[in-house]
Amino acid sequence: MFRVADIFSLSDFQRATREHIRRLRETGRPEVLTVNGRAELVVYDAATYQEIADRLERRERYSGVAAIESTALEVGAVVAAFKGDVDRTLLRENLRRTVQERVNNLMALQRLASEAKRAGDAVR
Repeated sequence: MFRVADIFSLSDFQRATREHIRRLRETGRPEVLTVNGRAELVVYDAATYQEIADRLERRERYSGVAAIESTALEVGAVVAAFKGDVDRTLLRENLRRTVQERVNNLMALQRLASEAKRAGDAVR
């Protein structure tokens, strides 16, 4: 990835900053800056850095979209598999009710479940 010609000491970069900036802009390649012979920094010109950041952001965005779409397809397949066995008349009846009617029915069902649990506990 990095060329030997693109490796410089930090001291050299500090001494000849303008020359390094010119080279970064012209080539679009990064420079590796070393301290005591070890790579410490990678320097890009602003345009190249922005291009890389934009590509990364697009890749992350599209990979997230692909994951969501693939999950939606899996869920859709499961729903389709069970759809044929669903009695839609109960669904339609429930959708005709107001929200308050649905909440009241749910509360009645919860009361019934509580009473059944208490009755079962009393028998034991």
